Amino acid sequence: MSTQPIPQDIEVLAVRLANEEAERAAFARSAKGRREIVQRLRTEAAAQGLPVKEYIEALTKDPKGVTPPHDAAPTSAFWSFGIDHPDAPTNRWNENFLDNRYIAEAWASLQNDRQEGSARTLETTEGGRRLNAMYLWEAEVLNALGGADKGFTEDWTRECWATISETYANEAKGPVAVFAQYADTRSILYNRELPTLQTNTDVGLDNIHFAYEAPQTWPKETRTEVGTDAARAQLQYNDPTKAHYVDPKTYPDQDPTARKAALESQFTSVTAERNERAAEKKAEQAAAKTTEAEQTETAEPTRQTEQTEQTEQTEQTEESTSDTGPRPTVEAKEQDNPKPSASVPLWQLGFTPKPVAVDAGSSSPAASTAPPAPDLQKQSTGPGLG
Repeated sequence: MSTQPIPQDIEVLAVRLANEEAERAAFARSAKGRREIVQRLRTEAAAQGLPVKEYIEALTKDPKGVTPPHDAAPTSAFWSFGIDHPDAPTNRWNENFLDNRYIAEAWASLQNDRQEGSARTLETTEGGRRLNAMYLWEAEVLNALGGADKGFTEDWTRECWATISETYANEAKGPVAVFAQYADTRSILYNRELPTLQTNTDVGLDNIHFAYEAPQTWPKETRTEVGTDAARAQLQYNDPTKAHYVDPKTYPDQDPTARKAALESQFTSVTAERNERAAEKKAEQAAAKTTEAEQTETAEPTRQTEQTEQTEQTEQTEESTSDTGPRPTVEAKEQDNPKPSASVPLWQLGFTPKPVAVDAGSSSPAASTAPPAPDLQKQSTGPGLG
């Protein structure tokens, strides 16, 4: 049985979400909209004692904003690029284009209707919502914040989204859903999210699942051998000048034994590179914690005294509450039994073909439009090559 296209209810909701977001982005570009954004950011940054730029950068690195609630273990969704759709908002090239972001959000929303807390996307976390509400992809907003002279550029915006995406991937647990056919080398998915997910001990390579099957235009051998979740999570198929490239069209022309050995070599190389990067990052984090500990060392004696007094008071309260010891709290019980995760879908990239009118007088049955092929060069206004 062949894989089904993206369900119609997902399609309808995704298009609605995309158009609602396009309206909010249009308001953000207006004089009133960008003035409200700048004023809000200045107020929030001042409350933290930080300049606006540093405040935004700190938000992207803070795991609290993207960590699931203590009583939930949702399936975290990731996305990249999108697909042509006639009802979607237009992108910067005036093309009707639907980001996979909205397909992922529609899927997560419907999953949460069935089981609360079972699915999420970056843009629906607290940190992701706050960053999204800044509309930093809009040139008008960046200029209102000070523009290139103050470091507010599109490259900086992209780095902000790349950083919070990596933070989000680092906080994921269990199976994750990737709404893309594969990861383009220009994407945040390829450069930040997939490497982080692979080295995240709570996820790992085996828990990375693509929500779309490999491109149907690939030869059968390519789809079977390098169209697997594990292969698409590690390899790339768009840039022959970069490492870990596989040419989908010519792949079947190689000797089967040789190409199998080459794949194993590629996987070993990717794993080694990502483990090395993870070790470097861990060392950097450890160094940062050491510095923070040194800065607070002078206040430690007082803090220890306060903690000792609090501990003694707590122990006395517990002893008087029950002879059998403290009872587990509701929070503790929820931690032992977190809400279940959503299962990862598997769809064709595209939507259910819809009938189109035939020429007047024709007796033939109504034709159907084929699902549009993805164009990885296109992106809509927003995080872009997610």
